[in-house]
Amino acid sequence: MPRARRQISAVIATLPVFKRLVVLWLILMAISGAVFSWHSLWGISLLWGFSVCLLPAIVFARFAGQVRGARDISQSVHRFYSAESAKLILTAALFAVVFTRDVPISMPVFLCAFVTAQIAQLIVIAASVRQRNTQSKTG
Repeated sequence: MPRARRQISAVIATLPVFKRLVVLWLILMAISGAVFSWHSLWGISLLWGFSVCLLPAIVFARFAGQVRGARDISQSVHRFYSAESAKLILTAALFAVVFTRDVPISMPVFLCAFVTAQIAQLIVIAASVRQRNTQSKTG
C-alpha cells in the first residue's frame, strides 16, 4: 500500500487553469465590447489591456499544463522555463504593439484593465489550486 501511495503522489495533476483563463478572457472581452458600444476609445483600451495580460497567461497555462508527471524533473523544469519565456516574450511583443501602433488608446484605462486582469488572473489561479487541494484531501 505505501508503494502505491508514493506513485500517486509523484504524479502532478493538471489544473483546469487553462480553461478558466480562457473563460475569464472571454468574459472580459464581452465587458470591453459593451464598453466599446458606449465609448469606443475606452472599449479598445480595455480590449488591449485585458489581452496583453491574459493572452500570455493562457499561453503559459497551455504549455506548463502539459507536464503530466514528475518522473523526469529536468524535462518538467525545462518545460516551465520554456512556458515562462514564451509568456514574457509575448507580453513584451503585445506591449510593443500597443505602444507603437497609430490607433489612440486611453493609457489610464489600458493600464487599469491590465492590472484588473492581472488580479483576476491571480484569483482564478488561486481558486483552481485551492479547489485541487480540497479535492485531493477529501478524495
